[in-house]
Amino acid sequence: MSLQEILDQTQNLYLTKKLHMRNEEDCPKTERFLFSDTYLSEKGIKLSQDAIIKRFTNRNKNEFYQKYISWKRNENEIIVFTMYTYADLKLNKEFDCIFNYDNPDEFVFEKFTITQSIYEGWIPTDTVDDGHKHLLVFSFENGIPKILFKLHKEETLGDTRPKTYTKLGFCNQKDFEIIANNLKKRYLLKEKYGLEYWKYVDDET
Repeated sequence: MSLQEILDQTQNLYLTKKLHMRNEEDCPKTERFLFSDTYLSEKGIKLSQDAIIKRFTNRNKNEFYQKYISWKRNENEIIVFTMYTYADLKLNKEFDCIFNYDNPDEFVFEKFTITQSIYEGWIPTDTVDDGHKHLLVFSFENGIPKILFKLHKEETLGDTRPKTYTKLGFCNQKDFEIIANNLKKRYLLKEKYGLEYWKYVDDET
């Protein structure tokens, strides 16, 4: 499959997804967080921008495309690759908690805003879509917290993560306690029952 065919397929999925929205309020509080394992270096950002310019050569270019390809990172900004989103969110969504996904006792409270979203790393848009991966630009009020730099630093268009790496979660303080407690319970069940831990979640609630 060519790059153009992949882009066509991605855009079709994106348009279809718009018809089936999932509101944040519909999600259990235990699931109301984004998570990431990677952020882009300056080199990675430039490679991403150049690739998107190339892929959109013969396509309509909206304001979100123009903003991303001309974006120069400020000191209070970072772009991270987030995994499957828990709900459909809009740009300017605010969070104020960052935690270590594998060790929720490590966390910081710091307010930040999602200012740009790149659907599946390919399509600049005004949304963060349920069940999909994205490149997201976070803008912080008081500088980037050090915990963010525990993420893998990606300098290519590929995946160069090591065998072990840090994953971070992003949520709001009001939901953090229930999220953290749920993750801790899950880890205890995994230790006790292995890969079939999920069968015992309700039994040991």
